[in-house]
Amino acid sequence: MKKWWILLVAFAAWIGLGCILLPPQHAGAALERQPSQAPARIVSMAPSLTEILFSLELEENVVGVTQDSDYPPAATQKNAVGTYWQPNIEAVIALKPDLVVTLDFEQHRSLAERLTRMGYRCLSLDTSTVGDLFTAMPAVAAATGRTQQAGQVLGSIQTMIAAVREAMAGRDRVSVLWVVQRDPLRVAGRSTFINEMIELAGGENAIGPTLHVYPPIGGEQVIASAPDVIIEPDMIGGDLAEQRVQALSYWSKYPTVPAVANGRIYVIDGGLVSRLGPRLGQAVEMIAKCLRPEVFGE
Repeated sequence: MKKWWILLVAFAAWIGLGCILLPPQHAGAALERQPSQAPARIVSMAPSLTEILFSLELEENVVGVTQDSDYPPAATQKNAVGTYWQPNIEAVIALKPDLVVTLDFEQHRSLAERLTRMGYRCLSLDTSTVGDLFTAMPAVAAATGRTQQAGQVLGSIQTMIAAVREAMAGRDRVSVLWVVQRDPLRVAGRSTFINEMIELAGGENAIGPTLHVYPPIGGEQVIASAPDVIIEPDMIGGDLAEQRVQALSYWSKYPTVPAVANGRIYVIDGGLVSRLGPRLGQAVEMIAKCLRPEVFGE
C-alpha cells in the first residue's frame, strides 16, 4: 500500500529537480531509441492508455485508439485500431505512428515485437497495480515530453485519495464483495488493483486469499463472506438505476447476507473503476461513497 505513495513522492521530487523518473526496464528499451523531438503521431492500444495520453494533453497527437476507448468522449472520434484483446496491426501501420503504446500481456507483446522489427517505436507498460500506474505515467511523460503534465495529474490523484483517507480515518473498514460478473458468479480477489482501491476507500475485501485473481464463487461462499456492501461495475452501459433494480432482484436470494438485508447493493460506472488510469482518485472516491454514503452526504 505504501509503495505507490513513495513512488509519487519520489516523482514529485524529481520534477522539482528538473529530472525524469526512469521507467521500468521493459519501457526503457523503447525510450533509449526515442528521437530528440516528441512523437507527433501516437497510437494507444488500450482504453486506460488512451486516458493517460489524453490526461497528458496529447489529444492532438493521438491518431489511433482501440474501439473500446470511450473516454474522454473525444477518443471515440479517433481512428480505430482493433480492440484491447484483438489489435489490428494493419490499422496501426496505416496511421504511420511515431509511437505505439501497449500493455505488457501476450497479445500486446506480440504486436509490439512485430512493430519493432518493422522499425516502429513502441512503449510497453505494466499497469497491473496502483504502484505500476505511478511508474507508467512518468514513463509515458518521458517519451512524449509531458513531464510537467504528469506531475499535475499524479498530484491531483494524490490530493483526492488523501481527502478520502482523511474522511474515512478512525472508522471501521467496510466488508466489500466486488462482483465482476454474475453468470457464472465471479468476484475480484485480493491480488488485484480493485482490492487496492477498496482498501484506499476504507474497505476490506470480503473474499479471503484465493488461487485465482478473479475467482468464481458459489452461493455458500457468498453467504460465508457476509459482505456489508456488494458493488457491481456496470459493463454494458445504460441506466445505472435500472441496473441496480435488477441487481437487487438477483441478490434477493441471499436474504441473510448483510448487504442484501440492508439494501447496500450498488451498480457503478464500470469505465471509471475498471481502468487503472488518471481517474484513479475519482474511482476511489466513488467506492468510498458506496461504503460510507453518510460521510459524503450521499
